[in-house]
Amino acid sequence: MSQKSLNTDIYINNNALFYACTHMKMSTPFYNTQLCDMFAYEVVSPQSNTKLNLPNSSWAKPQSTIVAYNFHSLYSQDRFFFFVQTPTSGGSNSSYLPNHSSSDSIAELFPAANWLEREVAELHGVPFSGKKDLRNLLLQYGDTTAPFQKLFPSIGLKELFYDPLKDTLVQKNVSVQV
Repeated sequence: MSQKSLNTDIYINNNALFYACTHMKMSTPFYNTQLCDMFAYEVVSPQSNTKLNLPNSSWAKPQSTIVAYNFHSLYSQDRFFFFVQTPTSGGSNSSYLPNHSSSDSIAELFPAANWLEREVAELHGVPFSGKKDLRNLLLQYGDTTAPFQKLFPSIGLKELFYDPLKDTLVQKNVSVQV
């Protein structure tokens, strides 16, 4: 017996996020939809010679952050995943998104987004415009670092390890042991 997939992936432009979420909240086909989760991840830089697993390879720019919104329809038991490429505060990411200073906050539409947006903003450095609650969750106030933002190469050419005989740190070229 075959079962249809209940997951739908939707790739949205940064400017259309608020309108898509408003449609998700107010329209009849998506009756009683809730925001379950929201997370962010960085797309690997093309310099690492890896292929991006996205429908359009020009969609994701080097060192860009993708924010994923997980919506669940209680009526039809469907899941809708919105993927949005967002600018990050500082860094080189914002240069790839001209005329886009931040993502729109959806906390007024979905109250669960308040905590999730604070977490993504604090840990990944993704700014949200229209966000009213800007308190930090984990970091000290005034700390503008984004601990989950990866600002170093994905593939290292050197390995660093401790040599207990010499009591020093030794750096060597990466070797693959089979």
